[in-house]
Amino acid sequence: MTQKKDKVDDGANGRRRQPSTTTAALAGALIGALAGLTGSTLAYFEAKDTRREEAQARRSDIRRAAYVELAATANKYVQQATQLLTVSLDPAKTPQERRRQFENGYAPANTDLARAVTTARLVAPPEGRKDLAAIDTRSARVGELATGWYGKGPEGVDTAKADAEFTEAVNAQLAALQSFMDRAADESL
Repeated sequence: MTQKKDKVDDGANGRRRQPSTTTAALAGALIGALAGLTGSTLAYFEAKDTRREEAQARRSDIRRAAYVELAATANKYVQQATQLLTVSLDPAKTPQERRRQFENGYAPANTDLARAVTTARLVAPPEGRKDLAAIDTRSARVGELATGWYGKGPEGVDTAKADAEFTEAVNAQLAALQSFMDRAADESL
């Protein structure tokens, strides 16, 4: 009889061990699943942060390129407007020479400036757009003064006064450009 009792006890111990083993296996599976989920979640957020940083870097590159293009085209515009005014106020220049300077120098530079201002406006923050509006206004004034004598020629013009007015307008345009560029430099590009 003793043997029978031992067998029963072994059977009881075996059943007690089975639920403990199942619980341990389930706990291990749960811990593994949580670890996997945590790892996946961390990987997701790291990838999301990386994508956000890459997008920010691309936006910064686009802004920098637009701002550099704006500065270059604004300077070229001033140069071409100055040349147009010089040719327009020179009594030795013919109407054909004035037209050639307008068509080959000033007009393309004006178009390039308009394109550069528009591009910069699309990528600039709201504060920068205000500065761009000032650049646009000042550039229009430079253009008016440069082209004002184009069709008329220099007859009866006070060239010193015209030159001084033009220089003042150019300085105002370049100051507006400098203000924009200073603000852009302060941005975290």
